[in-house]
Amino acid sequence: NSASFAYSEPFTRAGPRKKRRRKPSGEPPQPLEQLERTKKELESNTVWLSTCHGSFLRRKHDPLCFPEILQDVLQDLSFAASEVLCLGLGSPVSSRDARAQLAFLIRFCSLCDIDLQNVSVYDPVFTDADSALLQALGMQCLADNRARTFSIRVSIFYLFQNAKHPVIRPTILYMPHCDMDLYENIIRENWTREQLSNIIFIANRFSDYIDK
Repeated sequence: NSASFAYSEPFTRAGPRKKRRRKPSGEPPQPLEQLERTKKELESNTVWLSTCHGSFLRRKHDPLCFPEILQDVLQDLSFAASEVLCLGLGSPVSSRDARAQLAFLIRFCSLCDIDLQNVSVYDPVFTDADSALLQALGMQCLADNRARTFSIRVSIFYLFQNAKHPVIRPTILYMPHCDMDLYENIIRENWTREQLSNIIFIANRFSDYIDK
């Protein structure tokens, strides 16, 4: 006779498993934490190296070397700017691209010894959270949230009235991915040799707009 297998204890049918309660994911990251995270991501992103080549590439292992290129250019031009006007940044609280642009700006100002208190920022899409983040960094917000309801042209007029432009001191205009009308308004407001000599644009190539 072949031996048969038997449980040593009576079989008890298992009941339905209780659903595990998911632990709360915690508070969402604060804007400053998001910005720091974006900085670290950029520092480890080798894609940025593709724009950093030729004689300007002094720090081959630095993914954020492009601000150093701009620093070299300013030194070659003997352009001593102590102020930055940033337009069209986007919402750094809700947009990763805007946070990357902001991280770039902070790095650039650090290299050029420009105090963040001398950085003025404006974008009609800024929310209260965006303004709070920028002010926490020490930057100056040029307009309140009511400007968000205005069109580009009206917003720029509002900006010039409140920021006391045209530009009268050497100023860097940091304008990532702005509309052509915005560039037009800036240049028109400063259309003299003396005023234009006080401006350096960090922006898209103007030829890209002309070719279109």
